[in-house]
Amino acid sequence: MSMQRYRLPCAVLIAPLLFGAVYAVYGQAGPAHAESMPGLQMPQAGQTAAPGTQMPPGYAEVGIAQEVQQRIGVRLGRVEQAELKMTVRTVGIVQPDETRVAHVHVKTEGWVDKLFVSYIGQKIKAGQPMLSIYSPALFAAEQEFVAASRSAKSNLEGNLDRQTVAEAARRRLELWDVPKGAIEALDQTTAPGKSLMLASPITGTVMEKGVFSGQYVMAQSDLYVIADLSTVWVQAKVFEYELPYVEPGMPATVTFASLPDRQFSGKVAFVDPVVDEMSRSVRVRIELPNPDGRFRPGMFANVAIVRAMGSGMTVPTSAVIRTGERDLAFRAIAVDRFAPVEVKINPVRFEDRYQVLEGLKPGDAIVTSANFLIDSESRLEGGGGGMAGMTGMGGDAQGAQKPAARPDAMTDMTMPGGADGQSAPPAKR
Repeated sequence: MSMQRYRLPCAVLIAPLLFGAVYAVYGQAGPAHAESMPGLQMPQAGQTAAPGTQMPPGYAEVGIAQEVQQRIGVRLGRVEQAELKMTVRTVGIVQPDETRVAHVHVKTEGWVDKLFVSYIGQKIKAGQPMLSIYSPALFAAEQEFVAASRSAKSNLEGNLDRQTVAEAARRRLELWDVPKGAIEALDQTTAPGKSLMLASPITGTVMEKGVFSGQYVMAQSDLYVIADLSTVWVQAKVFEYELPYVEPGMPATVTFASLPDRQFSGKVAFVDPVVDEMSRSVRVRIELPNPDGRFRPGMFANVAIVRAMGSGMTVPTSAVIRTGERDLAFRAIAVDRFAPVEVKINPVRFEDRYQVLEGLKPGDAIVTSANFLIDSESRLEGGGGGMAGMTGMGGDAQGAQKPAARPDAMTDMTMPGGADGQSAPPAKR
């Protein structure tokens, strides 16, 4: 008895709260057009397309009430005149500039006496000693030069043969990369040295090392690989269909995962003339300045190559339905009506927009979300039907529905319970 006493007052208090919540959700929400396109001046509700407007075959104009648009998520965009920038996005790997790489060899053979550069990654400067090598052949050539030089200096008669022999011995040492200063010191002291000092030909970083102290080396031995990393290459690949938009000299923007907040500018230096048959891609080389050495060989890079292509009418890519046979967009002719329009677009994508060549004009409002649902309804309307079970969709935007079929109209259907709707008596056994 006490519980029944409080039921009625509670119901009186709860009812206004429920009503307010429902009103807040459904009653105060504005039309989708006002949210997605602020400032857009739309025609009055119920207005139709201009007389004589040609619809694509199999399509019809669609009316959708504003509350239904909210439920299915209709959003609008606008046809805009904008700059056309084609962006080719790809990935690449940082590699040393091959024109700034030096391979260090010895032009004789012998034993490594001492190493001055002993690990990979070591920074060195041009002319810095890398190793010393003892070579019996080099020692014999130095002795020959000393003897020929002495003979030429003591040649009071001016015999040209002695001068020629001395010059030939000097030239032999030069071809073995004996430094000029070492040859002059040998000419003055007349004392052949035991070892040949091998110096770095460039300033850079040791990328490879293939020599150890005491090792016997020959002319074909690759002792060191040195790379000047003040400029690096980013080796990227672009697909075959992107080739017309990539040319040497174009600017490129490079980003790295290790430096997510920074962008670096480079340029396209080379486009490979050969297409890879398996991936249908072409290698593109981007030169990137690296004065502080932050870009290391092997790093993964994201590359964007931008090509300006003038200006034109553009729409969001989500506004265009590409069926294969035609390209369609739905133009808003009123706040509750949409007309299908066949458009001609540039097949090239400009970021998230398409260039419209025919079918629309600047300022037109077009559907950018839920357009596949509107496309389905337009086809049904074009075929003489509609989504009868969906209130507010179809030719009547106000939500009128066709009356349901009366049960007594189904004259040919026998119901299990008979004509009066009562259950049939169970069968006798």
